[in-house]
Amino acid sequence: MAEYNWTKIKKEYITSDTASYTTLAKKYGVARSAIAHRAGKERWVEQKERYRNEIVTKTVEAMQEKQLDKMKRIQDATDRLLTKLEQAIDELDRQIVRDVTKTKVIEYNNETRPDKPTKETIEEHEEVKDVSTIIDRAGIKAIASALRDIKEIQMLKSDLDQKEQEARIAKLQKDAVVEDKSTEITITFGGDAEEYSG
Repeated sequence: MAEYNWTKIKKEYITSDTASYTTLAKKYGVARSAIAHRAGKERWVEQKERYRNEIVTKTVEAMQEKQLDKMKRIQDATDRLLTKLEQAIDELDRQIVRDVTKTKVIEYNNETRPDKPTKETIEEHEEVKDVSTIIDRAGIKAIASALRDIKEIQMLKSDLDQKEQEARIAKLQKDAVVEDKSTEITITFGGDAEEYSG
């Protein structure tokens, strides 16, 4: 009697979405009834179901982790943007003014022609001042619009993300519930078993 690698056959049945008793019998040259008998005895169908459920659980957990990370990044970006908007609000009535003073310095050191300059330089002095001015109305509108956009983005994003996540979970659950293609029925006539698959 031939020895078969039952561990390999069982693993393929449990972990593959397409493996059935018939396909495994053809692939490994084992009688289909032998595979069905062994699978029933070792409860392969239940193990396959557990395996699928574990995959779904891990996938859902990974998706949730990814979703949480994305939401955290959005929140961090929003916080940074809000900080900039607060700074812009503080600066709405301020203006930076540069006061530049230029001085021309001329030297007369020519002994033969005392009226002719020998050196000419321009000295420049810049003073930067922060002064209060009239509040920039266009700036206020731009900031208000940015704040409104942030609020809408957060609300829309969380709504859409939740719907997308629910759709993915529903699909994964549906895929996990798909019945095994190799439903087995064993009919025994006087000791001989015949296998039928549905």
